[in-house]
Amino acid sequence: MIRVTQNTEMDEATRAALASGRAQPGLRLFLDTLMEMRGISEAEGDALAGASLETETPAEMSASALDMVLAAIERGGARAVRKPVYPELGGLPVVLREAMLDAEARRSWKTIGPGIRSLDLAMANGAKAEIIRLEAGQAVPRHTHKGRELTLCVYGEYSDGVGTYGPGDFSVTVETDRHQPKAHAGGPAYALAVTDAGLRFEGLLGALQKLIGQ
Repeated sequence: MIRVTQNTEMDEATRAALASGRAQPGLRLFLDTLMEMRGISEAEGDALAGASLETETPAEMSASALDMVLAAIERGGARAVRKPVYPELGGLPVVLREAMLDAEARRSWKTIGPGIRSLDLAMANGAKAEIIRLEAGQAVPRHTHKGRELTLCVYGEYSDGVGTYGPGDFSVTVETDRHQPKAHAGGPAYALAVTDAGLRFEGLLGALQKLIGQ
C-alpha cells in the first residue's frame, strides 16, 4: 500500500547526512523542498543541523575559502532574473525553483505521453529527480516500480486511486505498489519525483517495455 504521511520527523541518520551534506542530492532536494512547504522554521532547521554536526569531524579549510565565498556571492547577486517556462511554478520553494531554473537553462521539458511532460533535474550521484507535469484530467499510465519512488505534490492536485494529494503531500511507493496518478480537472498538477529505479508499466506500454528490454 502507498503510504501517505504528514510527519516531519526524520531519523538520526538522515538528519546527520543532511546536516553534513552527505545525503544524495535528489533526496536532499526532496527533503529541503518538503521542509519548506511544511513550514519548518529556520531556527528549527539550524538546531537540527547544529545537533547533528556536533558529531562530525572538523575539516580543514583552505586559506582562500573566504575569498571564494565572497566571489560566489558577488556572482550570484549579478545574476539576471530568470523566469520558469510555466509561470505557475514561480512560487515554488526556493531550493526547488533554483534547481528547476538551472535545469531549464540546460534542457527543455520533455513530452513523455499525451498531456504529460517531465523535466530532468540532473541530480548527480544517486537517485533520479524530475518534475512531472500533468495536464488537467490527464493520467500517467498505470504502473508499479522497480525500486522506491518518493513523490511530492508541489502544485495543483492529483489522485492515484489510493489517496488525493495537494501541495506538500507526498507518497512513498515500493516495488509492490500499483497506482495511476491523475490530475484533477481544475488545472495542471506538478510533482517532484525521486526514484532509485525505473517504472514497470502495464498493458501495451508494459509489453513494449519488455520488448525493448527496459
